Amino acid sequence: MIISTICKLLLAMGVGYYLNKKRIFTEEVSQKLSYFVVNIAMPLMIVTALNDTEISDKGELLRYILAGACFYLVIPFLAKGINLLTKVPKEERSVYEAFYLFSNNMFMGYPVAASLYGSGCIFQLSMFNLGFNLLYYTYGIKLFQSGKDKEKEKFDYKKVLGPGTIAAIIAIVLFFSGLKLPQAATEVCSFLGNVSSPLSMVIIGSTIGTYSLKSIFGDDKRLYFVSIVRLVLMPAATYFILSALGFTGILRGTATVAMGMPVASLVSMGCIEHQNNEKLGSAGVVLTTIVSLFTIPVMLIFLG
Repeated sequence: MIISTICKLLLAMGVGYYLNKKRIFTEEVSQKLSYFVVNIAMPLMIVTALNDTEISDKGELLRYILAGACFYLVIPFLAKGINLLTKVPKEERSVYEAFYLFSNNMFMGYPVAASLYGSGCIFQLSMFNLGFNLLYYTYGIKLFQSGKDKEKEKFDYKKVLGPGTIAAIIAIVLFFSGLKLPQAATEVCSFLGNVSSPLSMVIIGSTIGTYSLKSIFGDDKRLYFVSIVRLVLMPAATYFILSALGFTGILRGTATVAMGMPVASLVSMGCIEHQNNEKLGSAGVVLTTIVSLFTIPVMLIFLG
């Protein structure tokens, strides 16, 4: 299931690459589809993620949510420090910071965790990643707007209350109140939200088609360092920190899986939408996804 999931994502990228070479998916098409994924499809997926879950121990889950929130509060500072140590050019720092902040846990983390712990673990994983959703649609959007062509642009804080943030707040309310969306609403949201994963990878492939694959894998050696940090060091640190905090079993395992995924396709989507180092954003997603073919099986063997 693990290899099959990754192969599906890579195949979707291949389709996008082909469509770009055939000039069917142009840069303008990719930008418009990216807007749909980031602002419509993904928020709908967030809303439905917690709708059908059963709440057992609210106290432990609340502690788990707080642990996840702390992770996402600390990682930005660590990412800035890594950028300084590795001497990342100023105009690329926002994208590299996003590489360390956002892992592809929604598109890859869920099926990978389910292959180890069963489908019931999706609820716990959603809880740990509540901080991800809030961070992406607030601080993450600010990062994408601070590219080399946007440094003097004043950030619009009204965008904090965009579709993604509102969706995350609704999910939190549903969790603590025990309320559920009507079945009809759930089906509609799921129908549209489920297209976000394949469509995002098709868009990434289309963006890659604009550039030379040789340049993506050969020019910037820092991306290999990103792969080591993203796929090896971060999940290892998560495992030992949560162990020290008293978390075990599925809670510890799902968080480790979440932090051990490749760079989120949303990073590439954000770069494309805001025209901020699109090539670098797509290269980071592609390279870490390919390397994860080797690191994810090792991680699952360790957790198993």
